[in-house]
Amino acid sequence: MEASVILPILKKKLAFLSGGKDRRSGLILTIPLCLEQTSMDELSVTLDYLLSIPSEKCKARGFTVIVDGRKSQWNVVKTVVLMLQNVVPAEVSLVCVVKPDEFWDKKVTHFCFWKEKDRLGFEVC
Repeated sequence: MEASVILPILKKKLAFLSGGKDRRSGLILTIPLCLEQTSMDELSVTLDYLLSIPSEKCKARGFTVIVDGRKSQWNVVKTVVLMLQNVVPAEVSLVCVVKPDEFWDKKVTHFCFWKEKDRLGFEVC
């Protein structure tokens, strides 16, 4: 897939590879959600493109995904995390959700993903 084909979607900056690495030397993928409605189809296309860039050796180390949900609603964050399982199930090893302290209770967040833990192939924190 060429960037010129999906350039209008890439300009929306729905996700990006920062160039940073986690402790396992896996790449860090960031998804900054915003107040505007995020199209899951466009996000999926963006993820497909971004995850086609690294070499197979880098992909084998896995990805850490940071979902910035500070400017979004809980149902969008949950949909994105569940979508990651369908789009990149083998490559994701950890998903970190960034949230404002006053917005979600840690127990509520943990419980919502605890119900899905058997289906998810990665840890959510």
